[in-house]
Amino acid sequence: MITAYVKNQQGVSAVSLQNISELPKQTVWLDLLEPSKSEEQIIESFLGIEVPTSQEIAEIEDSSRFYSRNENIYLTAALLTRLESSQPSNTDIRFILTPATVISVRYVDSRPFRLFTSRMVSGATQSESSDSLLQRMLEVIVDDLADILEATALELDTLSHRVFFSASANNHEDGTDEKVDLKEAIAQIGKYGELISEARISVLNMNRLLIFLSQCGDGWWRPETKVRLQTLIRDIRSLTEHAAFLSNRVNFILDGTLGMINIEQNKIIKIFSVAAVVFLPPTLLASIFGMNFRHMPELQWDLGYPIAIVLMIVSAILPFLYFKRRGWL
Repeated sequence: MITAYVKNQQGVSAVSLQNISELPKQTVWLDLLEPSKSEEQIIESFLGIEVPTSQEIAEIEDSSRFYSRNENIYLTAALLTRLESSQPSNTDIRFILTPATVISVRYVDSRPFRLFTSRMVSGATQSESSDSLLQRMLEVIVDDLADILEATALELDTLSHRVFFSASANNHEDGTDEKVDLKEAIAQIGKYGELISEARISVLNMNRLLIFLSQCGDGWWRPETKVRLQTLIRDIRSLTEHAAFLSNRVNFILDGTLGMINIEQNKIIKIFSVAAVVFLPPTLLASIFGMNFRHMPELQWDLGYPIAIVLMIVSAILPFLYFKRRGWL
């Protein structure tokens, strides 16, 4: 599907192009969403440029992701998608910047594009040139990445408080206990770790893209675009540091959660160990008095049985009191 964003007296309007014979005049942005082979050929014939395929967009070398031909600049950005699902991932989007038009080739819809298109149609985003239009697109992408990292940081704070300051160790003011499901916490940590990992890939890719872009377009770019790109570069570098911090935070929370699980397991093992020690003396006494040898004077006592029972009870109570006094229970 090809959507053209065309300048008019009211601002910018979106025009869906199907079976077109020519591009509308004053087209500032051509958005190709899951384009077919015939649609790619139409754009190539109209603009005289090469539209990359999905395989070409997925290449990872910088020389294949960022390059210029004649006056056209080819850029590939990695955008986070599927944020609503439990498995977020990156999708590659190719930008082609010409002196007159911005062309985007994408195979998955994403939140930054939905936001930017709504701003374009509503008139909230104005563009005087193709370079400023691309710069505003990149601003929306960077802002979206920042929002994702900020939201993830808040969710990590909540999860950290649940794990480390839960009521399993301290009661609530109303006297109730809230037991934290550590297995569920590990699953959430894994989800946040995957999200931050994908976000770091997107941030690092955007950093390389902006550095390359800031070195291009000296001939026809507007001066203010260069200035705004430098601001974007500073912003994306701060996001790089923040993403690295969140990655370390995830590792810390994971280590802490595993430590809490080990503590819970050690408590269970300690209970079994104490129980074994407590019942060891009664078992020994029962074994002795259970021997049916001929010459055992205790077997002839009238009070032998109750004395044996009392001895076993006392031998169980004494180790328990000793462990209690030492603080092992």
